[in-house]
Amino acid sequence: MGEHNIEKNELFKTAHMMILIAYTIFSIILIGESLLLLWEKWALVLIAISLVVSWTAHIRQMLSPHGRLWMYSLLMMGTFFFYGIHETSTFDLAVVMTAVIILYTMTGIKELITLCQVTYFLTMAYELINMAYNGTKFDALIITRSMLHVAMILMSGWIARIIIDKWAQVLEESMQEIDFLKDATERLDDFLANVSHEIRTPVNAVVGLTGVCIEKEGEGELSADLRSIQEAGKRVGEQISDILDYSEIDRNILVRNDEDYMIASLLNDLVSQLRSYKRPEIELIIDIDPAIPSVLNTDVNKLKKILWHLIMNGLKYTREGGVYVRISVVEQEYGINLFIEVTDTGIGMNDEELERISERFYQADSGRSRMGGGLGLGIPIVSGFVSSLGGFMTIESTLGEGTTVRVSIPQKVVDPEGCMSLAHRESLCLGAYLHFDKYPNPNVREYYNRMVGNIVHGLGVQMHRVDNVESLHWLVKSVKLTHLFIAAEEYESDPSYIEELSKEMVVVVVADDDFVLPKGSKAKIMKKPFYCFPVTTVLNADPGDEESTVKIRCPGIEALVVDDEPMNLTVAKGIFKGYGMNVTTVLSGQEAVEICRERAFNIVFMDHMMPGMDGIEAMKAIRADRTVISRDMPIVALTANAVSTAKEMFLSAGFDGFVSKPVELTELERVLKRVLPKSSIVYETVMESDRGEDRGYKDLKAAGIDTASGLRYSQRDEQLYNTLLKQFVTEAPAKRSKINRYFESGNFRDYEILVHALKSTSRMIGADDLSERAKSLEMLAKKGGKGITGEMHEKVMEIYGKTVKAVADYLDIDADTVNKEEEASAVLEFEPGGKSEKPFILEFNPGENTEGGEA
Repeated sequence: MGEHNIEKNELFKTAHMMILIAYTIFSIILIGESLLLLWEKWALVLIAISLVVSWTAHIRQMLSPHGRLWMYSLLMMGTFFFYGIHETSTFDLAVVMTAVIILYTMTGIKELITLCQVTYFLTMAYELINMAYNGTKFDALIITRSMLHVAMILMSGWIARIIIDKWAQVLEESMQEIDFLKDATERLDDFLANVSHEIRTPVNAVVGLTGVCIEKEGEGELSADLRSIQEAGKRVGEQISDILDYSEIDRNILVRNDEDYMIASLLNDLVSQLRSYKRPEIELIIDIDPAIPSVLNTDVNKLKKILWHLIMNGLKYTREGGVYVRISVVEQEYGINLFIEVTDTGIGMNDEELERISERFYQADSGRSRMGGGLGLGIPIVSGFVSSLGGFMTIESTLGEGTTVRVSIPQKVVDPEGCMSLAHRESLCLGAYLHFDKYPNPNVREYYNRMVGNIVHGLGVQMHRVDNVESLHWLVKSVKLTHLFIAAEEYESDPSYIEELSKEMVVVVVADDDFVLPKGSKAKIMKKPFYCFPVTTVLNADPGDEESTVKIRCPGIEALVVDDEPMNLTVAKGIFKGYGMNVTTVLSGQEAVEICRERAFNIVFMDHMMPGMDGIEAMKAIRADRTVISRDMPIVALTANAVSTAKEMFLSAGFDGFVSKPVELTELERVLKRVLPKSSIVYETVMESDRGEDRGYKDLKAAGIDTASGLRYSQRDEQLYNTLLKQFVTEAPAKRSKINRYFESGNFRDYEILVHALKSTSRMIGADDLSERAKSLEMLAKKGGKGITGEMHEKVMEIYGKTVKAVADYLDIDADTVNKEEEASAVLEFEPGGKSEKPFILEFNPGENTEGGEA
């Protein structure tokens, strides 16, 4: 055993340096004593040379550590012999050598203890012989002192060997225990990885087959339960993925797969995933540095997961306020450092939690009061991925105030052009009716102001921002606007006036998923979060494009949609089915090539940034593969467009068309008309006033339900609309019971949540009167229930009951016998803020990253 393990021990490694230092001190003292007592000066030169040689060997790491230790020891023993042969040192030898033996015990090498003892005995013997030769009389005192000193050295050596043996035994046992624990940990990690792999396969099958069943079931009774199963399966799949990621990090087997990517495409996919996790009362603000190059190179999958876990952690632990994501760059010789800062206004952490946050399976809110689910692997995974990408991470947190995580990751620059650009900047003049003071948290207001300022600065355009209708009137009269961005609640403050403006300019309503524009509206909806890339997409679109009253359909067209993000596939599938297409989806470029060998398609919609084979490579592979059935079919790039040159880039690469995400229907229809044969397109004239009239919804309209509004929310998909109606009925008994119970108990916090949900679901089906009444209850519930009378509550419940009965009669469902425990599938509900109070206009100038002044 012994010396190999001992040499590895840090204590024994430290002993080498301590011996060299002790040797140096001993030699310096000896040189001084020799000069004072006029000892042999030639020996002092040798001692000095020995010191220089020893330190040179240490600094330059000459010989092995074991060899250097023996060299120091032999030189020290030589120095000790020189010290001991002088008569004045005879009876000091034992004390000095005992101290040296104690020092050498720390080396764990028993041979060095023997060397010390032998050196002492030789030196003592030499001195005694010299004393006898000089006629010294050996009296009882000299004899007993000599015997005592010899015994001291023998005893010191014996004790030192016992200590070394015990240390070696303990170290050996510790090493065996460590090896056992390492082996057990590796076996456990292997088990987790294997189990995760085995579970993931059936989970993927459950999620996929459930999706097929949902499509087949349509508006059937099982659809809500099937969606719940699908969501649960997705959640399990995410947790399995976390376990596999952490397992690779823990076992140090991470592999980098660097590839080119666009930050616009990455964020578009990420935001699509995050929408279903964001609670309505939490704001998500994404702020992008315009200096970020449009195309970078790194392991994009790891980067996406870093952003995912950081933002999800912020959303999970924030009760009120919001999560601010700032992505910027710092130029370096090798490219750039991508700097990610995620700040939340959540619960924060104390010092102990901050120290433990990187431990696996640790959660700051673990226990009975924990706020969210998860395995506690988010930050450890982020830390591991950041490290593997050559970056670093810091965490700052204050208990009760929030947490800020900063990550810096080196990236190679592929295309240095900025990630945001406009095709016709000089012709744009932007207005914004955004009243940020409605957010009670001052940090959220600051985040939004900062983000809007950076958008304006990055795009190089001027924006005039107002916070009330009066200021908006003044602005419209004073400035010729091309675009007006308006928040949903600001829109509702004077919708008729905003709709009039939409005839003169492009009006974009920034809203949550449950917001629906009135019929006939020319305004556009931009789903939250409001950030730079969707804004750029709107500004780069042709301002002359308007939704035609003539709807095109492509019945029987076989369409293939290729995207690595399932949420994007779901959205695309819904859009293309609305045009009568038969839609097939795959998750990778390689799958697209393989399925094109087996089936004929009339058109392919291809995402660009995908792991493995990207969209351009897949398109070229399909074109070049002789086994592909329809090599001449049009292939359209379907990707995020935040750079004005993106369209030209994809067309020059060989694509037949380009559609940006999020999909603008006018842009999509223009591409379809150009790339598909004229015989494949059917034109249908659909009048807004006629939509929903002759489709069997007369009973619903008689009950005050605006079916046209509901159909618009469902993208005119009757099957989806009927599913929403069915959901509205099936969830009603449980929801009504809870609303009544919370009202009677005075629990207005939960009451507010449920009437908010009622407001949203009512609006989805077109029950606008019920939605408005529920909204009034919600506003009063926000104030602790002050102003809500029993009569008011009962009136809303009465209308709710009548609406449910009307829908149930239409669906031929007995509303009184619906299972009260049935839960509808989750609906995203986002809550707008308060009303504007103070009129002002903020001027955002492109050359200034500032909020402007008051007018």
